This record gives sequence, structure tokens and C-alpha cells, in this order.
Amino acid sequence: MKKSLIYLFSLLCMLTLVTSCSDDEKGGTDDAWKEISKEYTSGITANGLSTSGTVNVNAASADKATIILNNMVAGESSVSVDATLKKTDTGYAFEGESTATTCNVKVSGTIELGANDKEDKVNISINRTLTSALAGTMDLNFISGESLMAQTYFEINTGNTEQDAILKGMATSFLGQLIAQQVESVSVKLGEEGTFSFSFKKVGASEETVMPPAKLQEMIKSYLTWYEKENVLYLAVHKDALTILSGLNILPENIDLETILGLLTVEGDYYTIPLQVKEEDGLTTIYLNKDILVKAWEVAKPLVGNIQDETIQSILAMVDQVMASAKEIEVGLVFKK
Repeated sequence: MKKSLIYLFSLLCMLTLVTSCSDDEKGGTDDAWKEISKEYTSGITANGLSTSGTVNVNAASADKATIILNNMVAGESSVSVDATLKKTDTGYAFEGESTATTCNVKVSGTIELGANDKEDKVNISINRTLTSALAGTMDLNFISGESLMAQTYFEINTGNTEQDAILKGMATSFLGQLIAQQVESVSVKLGEEGTFSFSFKKVGASEETVMPPAKLQEMIKSYLTWYEKENVLYLAVHKDALTILSGLNILPENIDLETILGLLTVEGDYYTIPLQVKEEDGLTTIYLNKDILVKAWEVAKPLVGNIQDETIQSILAMVDQVMASAKEIEVGLVFKK
């Protein structure tokens, strides 16, 4: 009987030891999640495109991590995401959601560790739902009077109040009538997922013209986006798109890529055009301020300077003078939803 108890006790000890060793081995395997906690500065792709941004991963356990995207989400300098982790054959997969300043963000992706930091690979899919009130479709507002006019916006400060009032009246009337003579409608569509397009219907045309064309929208949606911050609407193009554009040799003779870049500001992976926005009485005014107008005028002058029309040339001369002398100038269009 005693021998049987000794054998039983020994067996229990062996089982306990084996179980303990097995748990240790499993614990060692689980510790692999600790290795992914670091900053990734290379080998990163976001939605299939290159990025100059970085990723910080702080894994709290084998199934939870905080992932920080730096200069990778359009309109955001940094986005922190609480994510779930799952071990894969080649590393870890993750997914999570976050609320940023301009949008709600959903991310998913994979992390593969290489032999060293430079060989690490991070592949991320970023999906945004923009929270701006601008999301939706806006139509250019037309005003009926003695003649149909598009509602334009023009403000100027030359230091001469009387002259400014005359210029404002002339500019809004001229631009409004000119647009109405050319198009029956203009629409801007800002998708809450970050896509944008605009369309116009020429006077007498049977169909609208959509830009970018519908056939291209799916192809280029990763390159173009928008966001709104502090009453500024940013239309953004990914740097990879301009790299592709520079190799196509399709720009006008008097314009090169560097000239175009001079009109844009850099925000993370994107070049952006900032458009000022103000909303009043149910209408949305989108306009350019003097800084970007002066830059755009310098680009446009070589293209329109050779037009053989005295009236147009006199207008161009006046525009040139106004651009040089005005302390402030704002030009835009008025839309309704």
C-alpha cells in the first residue's frame, strides 16, 4: 500500500513538472509579441502607397496594442489606435478604430519582423469617415435678375474704400455673368470617405462633364482626398501621384512640376490646396485668399498673356495691377446644399 502511494505521488509530481515545463514553453512563444513593440520608420505601405510617416507599436499583451500613426492619415499629424493583435505565420495582424480631429479612422494591417529594423515590413489599410459638415454635394448658386448670374464672392482691400466698392461690384457682376454664359450648373461632391469630384454642364449640353471621369475615380481614389480643419477645406494629392505625373510629360510647355508644387503646401504624405470656407444663411462660400491667388496668377499669366484680344488684355492688365497693389483679396464661389 505504501509503495502504491509512493508511486502515485511520484506520478503526480512528474505530471506537475511536465505541465509546468509545457506552460513555460507556451509562455516563451507568447513572449514573441513583445518584439513588435518599437518605432517603424521604413518598410511601411499605407493603402498600397509609400509613406514618409512612421508607426509606433506599443504591445500590452499578445492580443492588444496601441498603434500610433505619425503623418500617415490625411489631415492628422498623429492618430493613436487601440488595436487587437493576432499572431500569424509571418508575424502579427492588427485592427482597430479611433476618433481623430477630422475623421473617424479604421485601420487594419500586418507586421512582419525582419532580420533587422530595416527589413521590418508594416502594411496598413486606413479607412476614414470624415466628420466635416461639408461632406455631401454642393451646387453653385445662381441668381435670377436682369440676367442669370452665378453667385460669386469678391472682397478686396487696396486702402481706397471707394475704389474697393467699385472693383467689388465690377468683379462679381463680370465673373457671375461670364460663368452663367458658359455653364448651366456646377456641383462639388465631397464624399465622407474622403473622395471628391466636381461636375459641370455646359450651356446647351445634354450631359454633365465629371472630373475626374467616372472610369478613373476608382483607379485614383487612393491618390486624391480632402479634409476640413478650422474653416479651411484642403484638397490633397498624394506625393506618389505627382511623381507619376512628372514622368508622363503631359504638362503645358510653360508649366513644369516645380511650378505646380509652388502652389501647394506639404502636409505629411500629401500636397494640398487650402481653400477658405465660410457658411452663412444656408450658403457655403469657398474662396482663395491673396497668398494662393498671387501664386496662381504667376502660373496663369504665361498661358493667357498671348491671347489676341484687346478687351481681355486690358482686363489682364487690371488684374495684374490689382494683384500687386491689394493688401487683401479674396475670390470665390457661393454654393448651396
